[in-house]
Amino acid sequence: MLNNSPGSDCATDTGEIMDALTRLFNKAAIIEREPADTGDGVLLYTSEVHLIDMAGRFPEESMSSLAVRMGITKGAISQTTKKLEEKGYLERINQEGNNKTVFIRLTDSGKRAYDWHQAYHALVNERIIREISGLDNRDRENIRKFFLEIEKIFDDCPETRRGITDSIAGGCQKKT
Repeated sequence: MLNNSPGSDCATDTGEIMDALTRLFNKAAIIEREPADTGDGVLLYTSEVHLIDMAGRFPEESMSSLAVRMGITKGAISQTTKKLEEKGYLERINQEGNNKTVFIRLTDSGKRAYDWHQAYHALVNERIIREISGLDNRDRENIRKFFLEIEKIFDDCPETRRGITDSIAGGCQKKT
């Protein structure tokens, strides 16, 4: 049986893991908010770089298909595309005889930004893979399971928040 009482090794380890996860999430959020110069002296936000990446990887897909693939709305992809057009990274195109379906194509600057993003992830991913590959099979499997469970917990967070809000709101009555 695990001893989760304060001061126990399990409680200390769990607290340290939670602190490390918090730091990790905070650092990831900072990275996502920080614009990057991909070599042209123009700052691109993460949403813009991700759209450039998708347009480079899936050049035959429409804007609507890319929006679905990215998990964003058609409005969001349209706004991001407009910004990237203004910056000179993308252009909108229609297929001959089809004005309804819109595609995006990388410009030369867009292709350089795409290459930059690929190189960036190759280096970052290589470091992560090197760390993971140094673990034994059991540890890798435990980490995989841990991340899958964390993903489920995150999926449940909106409902968890609503439940807490409802329970607190239920305990508070307006005074008239």
